Amino acid sequence: MARVVCRLVAIAVLLVATRGETLAGELQLRVAAASVPVRAGPGGSYREIGRVAEGEVFTALDWTADHSWWRIELARGVTGWVFGELVWPFRVVADSAMERAGSWLDRKLLGKSSIERNRFSMAVSAGALGSDGLFTLGLGIFPTDHTLLEVTVGQSAGSYGNVFSARLEVLVLLGPWRAVVPFLAAGGGLAVFSPHRNVEVFARGSNALAGAGGGLLLQLRVGLTLRVEARHMMLFSANKTWSAEAISGGVMLVF
Repeated sequence: MARVVCRLVAIAVLLVATRGETLAGELQLRVAAASVPVRAGPGGSYREIGRVAEGEVFTALDWTADHSWWRIELARGVTGWVFGELVWPFRVVADSAMERAGSWLDRKLLGKSSIERNRFSMAVSAGALGSDGLFTLGLGIFPTDHTLLEVTVGQSAGSYGNVFSARLEVLVLLGPWRAVVPFLAAGGGLAVFSPHRNVEVFARGSNALAGAGGGLLLQLRVGLTLRVEARHMMLFSANKTWSAEAISGGVMLVF
């Protein structure tokens, strides 16, 4: 009970200080529970649109009259409400323009990415394998916050012939970043090669496939991410090896 009273007193002081005047700092909310649901409206009956983790900090955009619900920006253009008992309000005073710019950069770009709060993904990409076209479809699962295990199927057609591939990859997310998430990727699988008559890189049939590279995930909004990546791909058999650079871009849905 004493903790609740102290929290309400702190909220009241901050609201009085922030209403009706321009401040050097903004009212912030620090998540105080391990995992807090973000809802579409100020109430437990509204649908859940995401989750935030302990220690994350958000700017308070609005609040209910009794201060029991606070509105935050979950991602660019997407806002939601969190229960007041699960966050702690505070205000950071930034006296200079440089400090305010640094605070904005930290909140908008360098905070923890909401990608890591999801558990499944689906990616569609198009690009080039060497000088040929390339199309891929990937389905993934997040076994940890910073690791994506992905099964990808792809097809390349052009001067080399037709290459149908299936591979398993591990993507390691390097962060945390809110809007931009770099990653490293490595994996292997199987490729079915159907060469042209005049350019026989491999004999017709199945060959082992391996690849490694990296890329960037650019979060457009919650659940929708732009994906840009490059890999060094290698096909090999018992007595022959062929390699090419794969560069592609597309979109990834996370949920």
